[in-house]
Amino acid sequence: MVVSLLLAVVPFAVAVPAPAAEAARGPSDIAPLLAKVPGLTVRQQRPLDGGRRQYLMDFRQWIDHRDHRKGTFQQRLNLIHRSLSAPTVLYSTGYELDEGQALSEPAQLLDGNELKIEHRFFGPSTPGSRDWSTLTIKQSADDYHVVVSALKRVYQGSWISTGMSKGGMASVYYRRFHPRDVAGTVAYVAPNDVDDADDGAFDRFLATVGNPTCRAGVERVSRQLLQHRAELGARLDAWVHSQGLTFSQTFRTTDRAVEYLAMESVFSFWMLWGDRQCGLVPAPSASVDTLWGWLNFSLDGLDGYTDQRISAHVGYYYQAATQLGSPSPAFSWLADLRRYPDVYRIRNFLPPGLRDRPFDSGAMRDIQNWIDRHGERLMFVYGQEDPWGAERFTAGTCTRDSAEFIVPGATHGTASLAALPAPASSRAKAMLDRWAGRMASQ
Repeated sequence: MVVSLLLAVVPFAVAVPAPAAEAARGPSDIAPLLAKVPGLTVRQQRPLDGGRRQYLMDFRQWIDHRDHRKGTFQQRLNLIHRSLSAPTVLYSTGYELDEGQALSEPAQLLDGNELKIEHRFFGPSTPGSRDWSTLTIKQSADDYHVVVSALKRVYQGSWISTGMSKGGMASVYYRRFHPRDVAGTVAYVAPNDVDDADDGAFDRFLATVGNPTCRAGVERVSRQLLQHRAELGARLDAWVHSQGLTFSQTFRTTDRAVEYLAMESVFSFWMLWGDRQCGLVPAPSASVDTLWGWLNFSLDGLDGYTDQRISAHVGYYYQAATQLGSPSPAFSWLADLRRYPDVYRIRNFLPPGLRDRPFDSGAMRDIQNWIDRHGERLMFVYGQEDPWGAERFTAGTCTRDSAEFIVPGATHGTASLAALPAPASSRAKAMLDRWAGRMASQ
């Protein structure tokens, strides 16, 4: 359940078009144009390979789009400029801003510009007032709308939105509230928890995912972890002490932390590794040393579960607890070994003062209803072995010009259009090309 910070879609090589129309691309340095955009400040710029240029920027954003009297905050942006005539891809990070140079898959395929936006309440893009009531999917969608509207002064061609994981979710929410801002949306590995009270889809997924032998082994090892909870708890205590970290705020006791991590090791293994790493599943006779190593491997490290790391991403846990929903599988094979029925609940990850905020059960229903009745030009890409796709976006019978793709054998970080079988990959790329070329007529 700990937030996935996989912020970039797996890139791959694409052909770069010949510079026949280079004169129409406009200036390589567009700083003078950016300087004319109200509220936009360029913090840093530098040339990149391939004729691109990077601009790290701040945008003066409203704290509350419903009440401008609450003032503004600075929202960070990362612009990779290619050409004024090329399509522009809006990349929703969902979390902190990636200030690197890597492009999302749609931006590569379209040989376009890319604008990455840091999500409100992450990193420096956090209102000084800390008014948590303004951390909603609608406020975030309005952030994107204001930024895109401003940047369309510079990039007047087609726009496509995209994002991965929580960023993919945000790209869909943006379309729901501002459906005409962009020509189409490609959402990668984006969960869609329409009914947070019913997590049976996760139970069914974990009961059928991957190779049966591997699946049984992963479940068995999670039992071994709890059968050795005292020894592992002692190691966990020693480790956090050596790192100057704690588990006490989130889990209260080390024993509760071990129980949570044993369950999370199953979810995380399939999210991160999948069948390709089944050879590393410990044997039934595994030592405590081996089990400790497996815990670290399956979770890709323990630091993400410490109070310090969790507090840095409280924005995600707040959204999950108030609107997005969160997975809570039964882990039925551990029932006889569990001691804490409430340990896997998302509100445990919030500071005490935020744990009583109400959950908006209609928020995700509204999103899915919009997709079913009014959605168009939506592409959903999922990994076959990724548990986050157990509850996913689906295109209804009235959803127009849209598609859902399941990448065989892919996990949360490896699902891409390039990894699809040839017919599906060609279809997806053709849809993207068509969307990017039709915006001007709308």
